[in-house]
Amino acid sequence: MGLRQKSFEVVNPEASFLLQLNIEMTMKTKKASILLFRRDLLAKVSLLEQEEIAYLKDRAEDGKDFCYIPVPEARFIVLWPKDAETMPQGELLEKIRVTASRILDKMRDEKIFKATVVDHSWQSAEGVSAFMEGLYLGSYRFDTFKKEKKEKFSFNLESDTLDAKALGRIEDVCKEVNRSKYLIDLPFSALNAKQLGEWAEKDAEDLGIKVDVWPYAKIEKAGMGGLLGVNQGSVDKATFTEMRYKPAKAVNKKPIVLVGKGIVFDAGGMNIKTGSYMDDMKTDMAGAALAMGIIRAAARLRLPLYIVALLPATDNRLNGNALVCGDVITMYDGTTVEITNTDAEGRLLLADAVAYATAEYSPMLTVSMATLTGAASRALGSQGIAAMQQGADQYVDALLQSGERVHERLCFFPMWKEYDKELDSDVADIKNCGNGPAGMITAAKFVQYFAKETPFLHLDVAGVEFLHKKDAYRGPGATAFGIRMVLDFLQGLC
Repeated sequence: MGLRQKSFEVVNPEASFLLQLNIEMTMKTKKASILLFRRDLLAKVSLLEQEEIAYLKDRAEDGKDFCYIPVPEARFIVLWPKDAETMPQGELLEKIRVTASRILDKMRDEKIFKATVVDHSWQSAEGVSAFMEGLYLGSYRFDTFKKEKKEKFSFNLESDTLDAKALGRIEDVCKEVNRSKYLIDLPFSALNAKQLGEWAEKDAEDLGIKVDVWPYAKIEKAGMGGLLGVNQGSVDKATFTEMRYKPAKAVNKKPIVLVGKGIVFDAGGMNIKTGSYMDDMKTDMAGAALAMGIIRAAARLRLPLYIVALLPATDNRLNGNALVCGDVITMYDGTTVEITNTDAEGRLLLADAVAYATAEYSPMLTVSMATLTGAASRALGSQGIAAMQQGADQYVDALLQSGERVHERLCFFPMWKEYDKELDSDVADIKNCGNGPAGMITAAKFVQYFAKETPFLHLDVAGVEFLHKKDAYRGPGATAFGIRMVLDFLQGLC
């Protein structure tokens, strides 16, 4: 049974967390129809005029994927991608998402904010899903602090290939992607460490997630020297948020632990950032936003997986108490660390959380996520995640496939033992920053040190989480790149 007249509305996340079902559609603004057709069936379409069909055939022969017909109720005719039969599946679906975002651009230009999507002949649930995904994700805009708010998009979907349950799952994922985007976009003045913990608590109980935001005294008692050390330079207290999703019939006894870097603003500490390097440092908590979004989406999807998310959070500023180079701190597991660069602070938070996860949960898999190094950005730009792993070989192929499927790609770099010497210290067990150019690898090696022998995966998302220019359905601003990839991977474990 297909989907008839299922509607959604894209709204400001501050008000209602992004994507709301909206059955009633007002007639105050222009409406459009978005019609999905296969190229080879155009001649059989009875609801179009012959002139329209002729025009479409010309567009189809030119390889165009859609056209706009400005009749009283405007029409967007979307054609199944040319050469779809020879395209890899991931490339095809991404092309469809991009087409959806281009239609959104045209709708904005024409001030059309309501449309009905009608699947006439695609006969592809995956294709329709990708198209709706492109609409959901591309509709997000951050305008909380603008006097003039942007118009909201509303869409109906009529389809015989995509049912309501499938659309609901797309919506569930996109809700959390856009919610995470919103957190990353928020300035430090609206999102400090305490507020990040409060966002983790919002409606979590309704999703079946237990949340524990540690009081500062508990962090001190636990001896999380990395988190406490970075926090020394701040006037605000650090937080440590523990989120647990454990359904009754979870297929894994040991949890998958997601550890997200929660540096809500990074000034660099005593190694203060210069020039424009500080401009986007409100986004340095993107790892925490990703971890939060993944566990919330997994709960919405009711995945039968035991998942824990750990969010160590503080800003990295400087005052008279801030860490200085040469300081030695003691981590959660008793390891001593020599500080050689106070701007290599995120790994200190991750290390404490990973050490806690290792001791407390003995995880099936630990996944650390962080905007950790400029080296990752220089290596891959904004096209992919720099990934590293130790003892998690069995997951590599599945992760790569998930990345290709949702077009959130990653590239694995080695963690050879020869990199260990980069972290040797003369005065402590280990130092926090390597000396060589392979900065994303030595940063991952530092965090992996605290995972001991448990399977460990590290995702350095520094290059992909914030875009200054729009790129199809991503940006400008936060992207929450990686949530859909990890979720696709997790669904494959069920």
